[in-house]
Amino acid sequence: YNKFGDNMNKKVILLIIVFAILLGGLSFFYIFEKKHGISYYLKISLNGEDNASIKLGEEYIDAGAQAKYKDEVLEISSTNDIDNTKVGTYSYTYKVNYKGLSKEVVRTINVLDNIPPTIKINGRKNMVIVKGYAYEELGASAFDNYDGEITDITIEGEVDTNTSGTYEVTYKAIDSSDNEGSAVRTIRVVEETASSIPVLNYHFFYADSSEPCHEDLCVNMTNFRQQLDYLRDNGYYTLTIKEFADWMYNEIELPNKSILITIDDGAWGTGKANGNHLIPALEEYDMYATLFLITGFWDKENYVSPNLDVESHTNQLHYEQRCGYRSKVNCVPYETVLADLKTTIDILGTKQAFCFPFYESSDTSVQAVKDAGFRISFAGKGGNVRRTTDKYRIPRFAVHDSTTMDQFIWMVSI
Repeated sequence: YNKFGDNMNKKVILLIIVFAILLGGLSFFYIFEKKHGISYYLKISLNGEDNASIKLGEEYIDAGAQAKYKDEVLEISSTNDIDNTKVGTYSYTYKVNYKGLSKEVVRTINVLDNIPPTIKINGRKNMVIVKGYAYEELGASAFDNYDGEITDITIEGEVDTNTSGTYEVTYKAIDSSDNEGSAVRTIRVVEETASSIPVLNYHFFYADSSEPCHEDLCVNMTNFRQQLDYLRDNGYYTLTIKEFADWMYNEIELPNKSILITIDDGAWGTGKANGNHLIPALEEYDMYATLFLITGFWDKENYVSPNLDVESHTNQLHYEQRCGYRSKVNCVPYETVLADLKTTIDILGTKQAFCFPFYESSDTSVQAVKDAGFRISFAGKGGNVRRTTDKYRIPRFAVHDSTTMDQFIWMVSI
């Protein structure tokens, strides 16, 4: 520069040098843009948020994505590994390819279980214990919609059976998604004990006149619910058949206002295959009853409920056969009765109680019931039951459709 400075204006030379530098730079940027500029204009983006969540089992519908090169809208491909039947974190990937280059965006999908485990209390949810008698913890079971059976159940609460009052025992279970389920058992400790227990006897139930139950033994469900309302509102304690039998044998004390509800046969409205009125009502009111089932007529599986005990009403001897008695069970030989009773025991898997058809019994049939191993049996009508009552001829109050509320109240109050 200094060498030529004498012959050329230094400013002109400087401009030439600057121009050369600029020309070289532009050439470089042209080549760079030619090769790499597409990456600056190729765009892909998600519609919506980067993260989404769905419930276990719920269908996932993605919001999509969009891709452009300058103003040109490009086609996008997508892949995902979502399994909505399993809790976890998944990916939904969108990808665009253009002139040898590619870009992608990913949305994270969380499959969540927000349903808590279901807790089923073993035995009664509402229990009454006479003061001084031990409380037996029956526990609970837990089932989760995702994890299945849960065996880790915590039990909280204590029951002081030496002090009258109301106590609560709480059962809790937590699933793998930290959802907690719980259920509460209420225990009432009372001092007054039952000296006698009324036993009610029903046969059939119907909801309206369109059902094939048109005799006085059929009780309208409106009437039945009114009767259950009275028992609930007045503090009656409906018994299981074992509780009643244990009381008869002086093995336990029962609270005042204890009552046993029984139903005969297994016909209209009593089972899931023939009207199904009885079981839903018992479960709704959380009350207990005993069904005496003719096992040769109906399948015991139609009567499964934690609120309903099922005991024997013969297998094939519930027929009319006049022999001085109306019931066939009193007209056939002892061996025939015994064999029939053993059949019902095999079918039902229990021999807590037996019920004689048509309220009738004979010395022969009663002996067969005893020899078959039944603890108690029912025969005859009317009267409250005391511990001095014949354990194999226990009477019951028959409830009919024509039974008024005043008559019903009298039955359960005497």
